Amino acid sequence: MFKVSTEPVTGAKAAAAAEAAPAAPAASAAVPPPPWQRLPDRPARRRRDPISREAIVETAVRLLDAEGLDALSMRAIADELGTGAASLYWHVGSKDGLLDLVMDHVIGEQEVPDPEPGRWPEQVRELARQQREICLRHTWIVEVSIGRIPMGPNALNFSERVLAILKSGGVPDTLAVQGYLLMISTVNGFMLDEVGDAQPGAPAGVPQEAADMASQYVASLPTDRFPNMVALAPEFARADPDERFELLLDIFVSGIVSRASAQS
Repeated sequence: MFKVSTEPVTGAKAAAAAEAAPAAPAASAAVPPPPWQRLPDRPARRRRDPISREAIVETAVRLLDAEGLDALSMRAIADELGTGAASLYWHVGSKDGLLDLVMDHVIGEQEVPDPEPGRWPEQVRELARQQREICLRHTWIVEVSIGRIPMGPNALNFSERVLAILKSGGVPDTLAVQGYLLMISTVNGFMLDEVGDAQPGAPAGVPQEAADMASQYVASLPTDRFPNMVALAPEFARADPDERFELLLDIFVSGIVSRASAQS
């Protein structure tokens, strides 16, 4: 334990203490914005302004969850906040800039654990499952992410921590980066199929009725032209997205493990 002295420090003692005191640590360097940043570089508005960038983003996420991407407009957000659209543009620059912020906000919902080198493949599986859960909560997020490079503060932290997990397991550099990016692409691709046609508030996934219809149709095909499909027709009735997603994870993670082992 450190002992705190209550004796006042004056004169020569103060000068000596000042000389011996360590310099204050330098503040962490600010993270520069990426060159394609769409947000306006403007000073914060006066303190009495009740509208903030955070409030705009949170309102946008709430409206997107309730009404979907097609219904989102700057006017709708402004009405929800009781302000004019011009106030929103001051803070976020454009609707496109707002969607950049919204995407980073949602990425911030994902929690990345500290690396556990002995179980890094399972940690990758857990991250992919969590990404899917977030996409099921925000069924519009995959569509928003198309064509965007996630480099906001939350995305950078997410990337850093996922790469730490892969590197802790001895995954080579190129495979670590490509594997991380492919994990996101793999989950997003699966989610496009799972929630692509989902309406806000509607359950996601392929209905069992549709899968049953597909299976029955395949079974009715001419066996001379489609012998394999007809023989496997009952398999087309398997509509459990959880089961399918776990199979996808097994294939993906096993591939990363195999390549990492071979390259090591």
